[in-house]
Amino acid sequence: MLYHLLNNLEKIFNSSPALGLGVSFLAGILVSFSPCIFPLIPITLGVVGASSVTSRTKGFLTSTIFVLGIATIYTILGVAAALFNVIFDKFFINPVTYIFLGMFFVAMGLSLLGFIKINFFSFTHNYTHKPTYPSIFILGLISGLSIIPCNFPVLGSILTLISLKKDVAYGAIALLIFSLGYGLVLIILGTFTSLIAKLPKQSKVVIIIHKALGVVMIFMGFYFFLKFSSIVGWI
Repeated sequence: MLYHLLNNLEKIFNSSPALGLGVSFLAGILVSFSPCIFPLIPITLGVVGASSVTSRTKGFLTSTIFVLGIATIYTILGVAAALFNVIFDKFFINPVTYIFLGMFFVAMGLSLLGFIKINFFSFTHNYTHKPTYPSIFILGLISGLSIIPCNFPVLGSILTLISLKKDVAYGAIALLIFSLGYGLVLIILGTFTSLIAKLPKQSKVVIIIHKALGVVMIFMGFYFFLKFSSIVGWI
């Protein structure tokens, strides 16, 4: 369904700009069900948990600020594509990007599995210094940038069409709507993280969530290592 939408996206953009925005939102939602969303799940849970969220309202607000950080970086890409006719594939699809992401996600996975200690990715600890809303927004910016290589088959298609359309305002809105669709699942998770954060640190539910997400992170890391090996011609 996703690739069918992408194949017809140019026709949709040209025939009905409003419908094109709707398709951008739908594409974001569909991409959020791909493995590319997995790296952001422990970050979202960690951010909300570290904020000692005690209500769903605050969980919703915190996770929404995080997603707005992601949306901002994608919107900037949309503006750049429309304004300067820029294609970003050479920047985001390169060996350096993939090797960095591979190391980053393996480190996240090892932290969640308990082999190394990075408190930020645990969502049951009580922190002395709670993340502020500006820091959460900045983390969203960084997180959005880090997963672009994984999302690029879809994101790149939208950016290419926007660069051809050369409409700055439309490019910004299209990427903003795409990223909000992509972040919808993160907002839902963040809204209900207060239920997880209230569980005892050693409860079976929390341990299982940590271990499962840790394994997923390591697999994502190895995925990026394989992409790196493929680009440099090792495999």
